[in-house]
Amino acid sequence: MHKRIPCLSVSALGLALMAIGAGLQSADAGQRPRIIRPPDDRTDYHAASATLRGIGDSVCAFINTDRITDNGDGTFTITPGTLADDFNPLCDGERFADQPTAAFCTATLIAPNILVTAGHCLDDNGVRTAFDTFFCVFDYAVRQADVNPSTFTTDQVYRGAEVLGLVNVADTANDWAVVRLDRAVTGRTPVPVRSSGSVSVGASLVAIGFGAGLPMKFSGNATVQNLVDFGFEADLDIIAGNSGGPIIDATTGMIEGVLSSDLAIDDYHQEGACFKATVCPGDAICAEGFTLLASVMIPEFQSAIQTALGTGGAGDSDGDGVTDANDACPNTPAGATVDADGCETNGGARPCGAFGIIPLMFMMLGLAWMRRE
Repeated sequence: MHKRIPCLSVSALGLALMAIGAGLQSADAGQRPRIIRPPDDRTDYHAASATLRGIGDSVCAFINTDRITDNGDGTFTITPGTLADDFNPLCDGERFADQPTAAFCTATLIAPNILVTAGHCLDDNGVRTAFDTFFCVFDYAVRQADVNPSTFTTDQVYRGAEVLGLVNVADTANDWAVVRLDRAVTGRTPVPVRSSGSVSVGASLVAIGFGAGLPMKFSGNATVQNLVDFGFEADLDIIAGNSGGPIIDATTGMIEGVLSSDLAIDDYHQEGACFKATVCPGDAICAEGFTLLASVMIPEFQSAIQTALGTGGAGDSDGDGVTDANDACPNTPAGATVDADGCETNGGARPCGAFGIIPLMFMMLGLAWMRRE
């Protein structure tokens, strides 16, 4: 594959993940290639249906810290770099040439502070990616024709805080992760996940992701082709950067799986004096096969999802470190210090819990009234 600067690599999907400590890895690590199938159905956010845009609002891009700058004023700016820059020269007529290529993987919000993604986006042969090396960025999308995303605010930018479950088995669909964010996301509707039964051959699918690092693309007109161990295969238009992205049932709107990998060929290749997206069948380097997808019904994956959602008693919707089952004060503000019951503290004292100051005031008023009588 033609390589870009590390964090931009088109095959950077699972890569990104620089490892913790001395084992830091290149952002090209853990990559799983993919391709386009004719016709190219990739659609920008502004051209998608309202239903798909609603789902897309809860899909975030993993962007390495060297591709996005914290301006220190509550805003973040993507550093320069387009598809045409990454594959120079890009062949005439290639789509999205002038769009930025900042992302390396895709993840989806399934609870206020819980994401699902691909295991290889956070793990490369056992080397775990450090959360301080990338951001989870919402609204990395072309929301208006010819207007590229560039600046984001703090309510659009998050970090991972904890891996709640992760499996990454090479050359299989058993490739998934469940992640807790550093705080709850507001103003976005978590995407529902299948929790029983299984997807069927022939079911219509839509993929959402950041192929080639580009702003969000929707890819439809695809169906389940085969059921395989740990997942299923489909004829989707997928390029590296889509890894971990949600595979949506076009009828129900539920997540059926997350994207793992496609054919082991370059997603962009040189043809003559320029580079073009690989289209199969059609291009000389093509091989036969379909996109490999990790099913959310993998028992361990489903268990991690349900536990994170709280049905297993370990969800933490407000991200305060106290599980929902034990949280006496849900919806604690992000960054607040809490006690063992999940309630915000103020100098060690709970400001308004069961025995806080507000109930105490009412008790005092009641006593005063009784004395008056």
